[in-house]
Amino acid sequence: MARLHEQQIDVPDALVDRLIRDQAPAFAGLPRRRLPSDGTIHRVDLLGADAVARMPFIDWAGDEAGDDARRVPVLAAALAEAGIAVPEVLLRGEPSAGMPWPWGIWSRLPGRHPRRGDPHDEAAVARGVAAAMGALASIDLPWPPAPDPTFLATDDGTRDKVVALGSAAALAAWDAATDPGSDERPQWIHGDLMPGNLLLEGEGASARLTGIIDWGASGMGDRGFDLLAGWVCMGPDARVLLFDAAAATDAQIARSRAYAVRKAAWGIEYYRESLPAFASTLRYALRQAEMEA
Repeated sequence: MARLHEQQIDVPDALVDRLIRDQAPAFAGLPRRRLPSDGTIHRVDLLGADAVARMPFIDWAGDEAGDDARRVPVLAAALAEAGIAVPEVLLRGEPSAGMPWPWGIWSRLPGRHPRRGDPHDEAAVARGVAAAMGALASIDLPWPPAPDPTFLATDDGTRDKVVALGSAAALAAWDAATDPGSDERPQWIHGDLMPGNLLLEGEGASARLTGIIDWGASGMGDRGFDLLAGWVCMGPDARVLLFDAAAATDAQIARSRAYAVRKAAWGIEYYRESLPAFASTLRYALRQAEMEA
């Protein structure tokens, strides 16, 4: 696997096997298969058919298993009404030699990732994300703010990055957005609604969003940030469906477009060689934002 960050540590197979054998013996006998592409902050291995081990390889991953043990029961109860499942923490592993941070094992949800360009999948994502946002709005759980987005007004570095893209449309999208006003109450957001964190079941017109994974970036924040899914996961028709179903305001849509531009401006070059599929998704989001700026 390519290195994503200069500061990341190596998490070899032998370390994963030892941690599971020593701290999670109930899972030690299961076949382990590393996913062909890790996340941006975790190594990910499938354990049998029903579990997933996630090992952090950089310090900003935090204690995701510990956090999920506290927030997931609340999130799962709210999202169940929308027919959307959330992975359950099966075990929180402790730091050990070679692994300086907590790690964890989660339940594995059924489903497949959405196919961009498939109108049925895109519509299913649009309807499902809107339903999820509605369910999350009901959550009242004391929690720190979501780590992203930062406030646009104090984001000193991004505009230079956007300028470097050489796209007048992207710069116009960035400059058009303003921070939420005092009348917009923060609500719980997922914070990372990329295609790899969404799971669909069914094909064609029967496709529906049934699972959302990786809640490490979640917390109280701007609901416009979860509208980012409209730029990274779908084209114009499904995007309109999402924004209408979510009752998004013009200001929230403008912010979501700016968030897509920011994600692209920082991530395309950073992940171009180390995580090319992720960089490709960001390039797609940038094109979508440019089209409607």
